[in-house]
Amino acid sequence: MRFNKSSISKRNFAIDITPMIDVVFQLLIFALVTSQLDPQTRAQMDLPLEQGDELTSKEQTGLAINVMANGDVIVNDKPISMDELDQLVAAAIQGAGGADKLKPLIRADRECDSLRLNEVFNRLTARGLTAIRLATDRSK
Repeated sequence: MRFNKSSISKRNFAIDITPMIDVVFQLLIFALVTSQLDPQTRAQMDLPLEQGDELTSKEQTGLAINVMANGDVIVNDKPISMDELDQLVAAAIQGAGGADKLKPLIRADRECDSLRLNEVFNRLTARGLTAIRLATDRSK
């Protein structure tokens, strides 16, 4: 059987890469935005100089509480009162799915009053939180 050249058509497959470029740009934007969220939860302070535990993997911080040297409690770059801390912790517990799943991180300045730090710890334990972490500085 003979085929005419005219009956055999050239098939040109055009690959549209526009959706792939869109996805790559969205991933790039997501990476840039989320990389800027972590430093916002960290206020400038002198942490206690302690060895601490060596963690093999990073744990997700659901709630970072900063206790400054002057006694201010700061969450997300905003000073809050102890009553606001209670409300914030209650919302974080509900968002995490229970007190046993939330592991808040307390970053206390080396010069902060221990009475204020104990008050923060007492507020957290009163809500049923048992896995409270305290940030330390190992680099010095």
